[in-house]
Amino acid sequence: MWRLLCGGGKKTSEDNEKVPLSCYALLSMLKILYSVFQPTAMRKIWLPLFLFYIVPTVSAQKNVADSFLRVLRAHKTDSQQTKTVLTWLEKKNGGLLGSSSYYPNQIMQIGQQYGNKDVQAMGHALVGYYHGTQNNPSYALEHYLKALALGEQRNDKQIMLRLYHFVSLHGEPRKSIEYQQRVIALSKQTGEMNWEAMANQQIGNTYLNKLQQYDSALVYLQRAYEKTQQLASTGKLTFANDVFVPISLGYTFMKLNNPTLALAYFRVALQPATERNVSLDRVYEGLATFFKETNHPDSAFYYAKKLYQLSEIPSANYSTTRKATASSLLYQIYKERGNTDSALKYHEVYKTASDSVNSTAQAQRVESLLSQEKERQAKLALTKHEEEEARKHNLQYAAIAFGVVMLLIGFLVLSHSVLANQKTIRFLGVVSLLIVFEFLNLLLHPWLGAITHHSPVLMLLAMVCVAALLVPLHHKLEHWITHKMVEKNNRIRLAAAKRTIQQLEGGTETVVVNTEAGTEQKH
Repeated sequence: MWRLLCGGGKKTSEDNEKVPLSCYALLSMLKILYSVFQPTAMRKIWLPLFLFYIVPTVSAQKNVADSFLRVLRAHKTDSQQTKTVLTWLEKKNGGLLGSSSYYPNQIMQIGQQYGNKDVQAMGHALVGYYHGTQNNPSYALEHYLKALALGEQRNDKQIMLRLYHFVSLHGEPRKSIEYQQRVIALSKQTGEMNWEAMANQQIGNTYLNKLQQYDSALVYLQRAYEKTQQLASTGKLTFANDVFVPISLGYTFMKLNNPTLALAYFRVALQPATERNVSLDRVYEGLATFFKETNHPDSAFYYAKKLYQLSEIPSANYSTTRKATASSLLYQIYKERGNTDSALKYHEVYKTASDSVNSTAQAQRVESLLSQEKERQAKLALTKHEEEEARKHNLQYAAIAFGVVMLLIGFLVLSHSVLANQKTIRFLGVVSLLIVFEFLNLLLHPWLGAITHHSPVLMLLAMVCVAALLVPLHHKLEHWITHKMVEKNNRIRLAAAKRTIQQLEGGTETVVVNTEAGTEQKH
């Protein structure tokens, strides 16, 4: 079986590894095969196997992420959507959400669509994380601050814990430590020990790599290691801290000049990394660096070669940066051995890998700029939409106000029982004139702005022309309404006078009749 898969390849003199006797998965077997045999022998079978196994795996990950978005949209309640996002982030393939700007933006838009502040906050946090990985800290910070502002509205502990974690990943070291301290406090309240272990690890890494305070780094990394051991013993370990924490402890003890413990922790990290095929490149890099600095060139060469072979596998798990690191170590080792040809070979590989890293960084920068522009256009579209909605509402309010005033004037003009004062009519006429002017201003403003290019002088002249047309119309309308009002008032007064006269005449006739009746009785 082994020879069949390898295509008859044989072990070379340059490699010192032993062929494994069994594999738990075909993909793991292929990686081990690749690390044992020369790439020339493996090229015969690697490409079709890669296309058959690896490409569908990547496609399957995207399909799973797309299905996650569909499930997120299908949930109608905030609690269901929030739980879906939190569950996904705990999964291993949740990292896909932060590997590009597409999925974080989709999460953010779903949160906006359904008014879910927590989901919207997590979307902003993932967008910020993406831009942070693209060396765009200012844009990352902008989204992080938006995420915190949204998350603090509900102040859900689980959400805020994760938001603080994301914010701490990029920024000033002391501020990062402050946010991770908040993660530790919240994780103790929610009982999420995995996040507590990760926060201690992040603080230790900050002290180790950015502040160079190795004693402080050791304190937090040992706490993280203790928490990780407890989680591993109970089967509740969800993150790969059993690999990452020992690696960090190995580098810390190297800085503290304790090579024995440094090597011990690197080997502790090697076991779970090999069993689960998790971050083997980081372990090999740590071991190669350790043996190089402790003057063990053979062991350094062994792990540098393994790192280099891993970096040649066409998989997203092993970046070009690792290849540059491995080729740099191999170049130095071959140079010290006096092997000029091999040293030159790996020096060329190092230069190519470094150029590729730089070009990749430039491509990522371009992608980041395009993503920024896309988000800027989305913001402009959203702002324009909000302005259009506000304009429509203002037009409706102005129309309603004008209608109310006109109804009141019409009631006063047409009513046959209410006497209206001319001053009241003039006041309502002025109010209606102002409302009509404001209505026309709102209605014509976009059109005038497009014609005059928002020139204040030209727009002022245009509105003066509109006012010059409205004022004469207002005077004519006011004169007509006043005339009608006077006629109506006169009719009302005349009708009232007639009724009064009729009442008075009716009373006089009654008195006369009564008087005549009394006279006849006396006769």
